[in-house]
Amino acid sequence: MSTVYPISSVQPKPATNAPSADASGNNSLNEDTFLTLLVAQLKYQDPMNPADSTQFLTQTAQFTEVETLQKMAKQQEVQQAASQVLAASTMIGRPVTYSLTANGGSGSPTPTHTMSIRGSLPKDATVGSKATATADVFTNQGAKVSLELDFTKTATGWTVQASNHGAKLGSPVPIAFDASGDHSSNDLTIPSAALDGIVGTSGSWPATGITLAFGAANDPTRLQLQSGPATVVVAEQDGNDGQSATGIVTGVHLTADGPMLVIGGQQIPYTSITDVQS
Repeated sequence: MSTVYPISSVQPKPATNAPSADASGNNSLNEDTFLTLLVAQLKYQDPMNPADSTQFLTQTAQFTEVETLQKMAKQQEVQQAASQVLAASTMIGRPVTYSLTANGGSGSPTPTHTMSIRGSLPKDATVGSKATATADVFTNQGAKVSLELDFTKTATGWTVQASNHGAKLGSPVPIAFDASGDHSSNDLTIPSAALDGIVGTSGSWPATGITLAFGAANDPTRLQLQSGPATVVVAEQDGNDGQSATGIVTGVHLTADGPMLVIGGQQIPYTSITDVQS
């Protein structure tokens, strides 16, 4: 899991659909246009056949109505932008699902290269104690595959065994912890040869396999040995099917186009979010 950053201090400029000047400098219809037309009508009316007063009052009323509606529309846009900023800020630290195609994405799948493992394992657990973390990972073709990580307490520490619907993939690998209970060695890898054991996926995995990332030393959520029950989970995995992806929001940037959520080091438009997990 990445470090959570605060919301940036840049003040957002709400997008607006209200009439405004275009790039050529020509104004679309707005209250100024109506006022200009009314003044022109009075200025150039035939003095022998002046505008009907009733018609003039009707036009004035229409002008007032249009002006009021435009002000209401602008207020609603400002309120909507503020609501988006508030909603985006509540997503920090939470897993979300977002569309990859809503904002012009290519739709090409990305295979899973890394699974981020976070939480804790019981330091006083008895030999044979177990804990499991699960996640869906993706092949080179974007096929979604269920993967389980089974943690087992041994006489010398903890091991992790990858499996798919109970079928073991490779052999259990020991996880080294230092005296303080922190994971003390490099991240582990599930080799592609082991992943090929998943039915129907042989040759569909990255050549480097899938890395199990347990967190850097400065990450407070890194995998650790602690008292209490096991809380180990797969916080994130970096693969997707090309249509949608999941990740944890680590920050919010306020831009002229609305809030941008920081997910996996990328800026994802707030409007692309399709699901927020608790």
